[in-house]
Amino acid sequence: MNAVAHRVAAAVAIGAVLRHAEQLRGESTGWPIGGAGLAALLTNLPDILEPALHPNHRQFFHSLTFAALIGAGWKSAHDSKPMTEDGRFWRRVFMIGAGAYLCHLTLDATTAKSLPLLGKQ
Repeated sequence: MNAVAHRVAAAVAIGAVLRHAEQLRGESTGWPIGGAGLAALLTNLPDILEPALHPNHRQFFHSLTFAALIGAGWKSAHDSKPMTEDGRFWRRVFMIGAGAYLCHLTLDATTAKSLPLLGKQ
């Protein structure tokens, strides 16, 4: 899967989730568009941490274990209740970034190489 495909998939997925969440709350803000753009930028973070220099580049930051850690962090952020506007802003940015990272790993998991459990393939 190439970088453009990762960006498009993350932008569509995160933008759609943010828009749906707004609809449930009866809101309409710029977050779905901004979040889609941020997701497109952040989704290739796994390949920045572990560049695809060879077919077996998927190590810890492309692993199921790391995906579980990102998911746990996302859930913790989701359950938190920041008291300030700044806190709510950074919570949302983190959740978008975590979602974008997980989009990347989900797409990589669908390839023939899939994802390693801990990091070594």
